[in-house]
Amino acid sequence: MTIYADVVLLINFIMNSIILVVTAYAAGISFCWKRLLMAAVAGGVYTLVGIFPEMAMLYSIPGKLLASVVIILLAFGYKSVKMTVILTGIFFIVSFILGGAVLGWLYFIQTAAPDRASNIIKLSWGDLAVGSVIAIVLIMLVVKRLLARMYRHKTYYQTRIEYAGQLQEITGMLDTGNGLYSLLRRKPVVLLSLQSAIQLLGSQVAAFLTTNQPDSWVANLDKCQDSAWLARVEIIPCQSIGGCNLLLGFRPDSITVMHKEESFYTSEVLIGIYAGTFATNSDCQALLHPALITEINIIKEENTCKLPGQ
Repeated sequence: MTIYADVVLLINFIMNSIILVVTAYAAGISFCWKRLLMAAVAGGVYTLVGIFPEMAMLYSIPGKLLASVVIILLAFGYKSVKMTVILTGIFFIVSFILGGAVLGWLYFIQTAAPDRASNIIKLSWGDLAVGSVIAIVLIMLVVKRLLARMYRHKTYYQTRIEYAGQLQEITGMLDTGNGLYSLLRRKPVVLLSLQSAIQLLGSQVAAFLTTNQPDSWVANLDKCQDSAWLARVEIIPCQSIGGCNLLLGFRPDSITVMHKEESFYTSEVLIGIYAGTFATNSDCQALLHPALITEINIIKEENTCKLPGQ
């Protein structure tokens, strides 16, 4: 049997890229394309090395586990042991679903009786593409919901927001269902209640927010007299019950989330001003993005975001 190294590398690079992207999606984390593609190449090289008999130990169960962990670390970086274990587990789940979908598709379209004397599976590019699409759809419809249901929880954290020399401490609610990202530099979005935003921002911004209706904030931005705040403003396209809307956001100096005996600090975040209600509990002033807690806050390309409860 002839093995073409370039074909093996190409196929594994494509499949590894798909698996890693879907892993990030299923885990609800952001990623860097350069790191992810580098990890996909490393996975392809690992597969190619397996053809050499002296490298058989790399294909033992410990070898495969070690290779998977290395690929995850290359793609997403090291944040914690727990996060690495979670991502590795999701990586295997996605791999199993993808492989099963491709194999299931081959059996589905097969019209002749299988040749039991041969263990070779003939796989075309079209079959690979169809199987991959089936797997991605399954993961989006099933795995993502199951993982979200398993990890979904509402927890309250003391949060410190710094803006233009002002410091405000609030209680934020963490919900893993929050997947809002800004369009510019793809920063995670923290939703802050209107009342808390008024207390944090200057009097000119407070006057603007209170004298204008929330649905007209974006259209009337030219009426705000605080030029320093306007320089930090970003508009976030969002989906709501009525369709697509625009959420008014701004860049703070930093946000610190206190969690047990440790705290999480970042300046790569955007605050969206939300005029609605997060929960019946009046102690909650913000809806925190899970990236602030998992510490995975890498630039990620996203589509328009959804408001809470949508």
